[in-house]
Amino acid sequence: MVDQRSDPETRRPAAEGVTAAEGAGRPAAEGEVAAKEQEIAELRTEVGQLKHAVRAHATVDQAIGALAAISNIRPEQAWDVLTEVSQHTNIKLRLIAEQVVEWTCDGELTDDVRRALQESLARQEPCASPQS
Repeated sequence: MVDQRSDPETRRPAAEGVTAAEGAGRPAAEGEVAAKEQEIAELRTEVGQLKHAVRAHATVDQAIGALAAISNIRPEQAWDVLTEVSQHTNIKLRLIAEQVVEWTCDGELTDDVRRALQESLARQEPCASPQS
């Protein structure tokens, strides 16, 4: 059964056992709902950005590992190579990393990235051979 007293905030009948004075303590329906919806939208955007960042980080890590293994350099040097190539080609590091990862599969690199990569790798000292 619904209490026929009306809630002054919503102009709807108050719920059973809830007086109009008690109903006034509830969230202001439209304003607070809109604020919560805005907060949810912002959180969804943030989650999407974080997912994208995690994927980009994984790609960069894969490119570092590929360059380190193929070129016999330390991971720190591979990071330096990626950042240098990115700066010299004016291409985002994430995109350079994606190209390097794809290059390990299909051998394809754009000419400017290939040239910058070769130049940067030529300046790196190779790792010492592991002792048997």
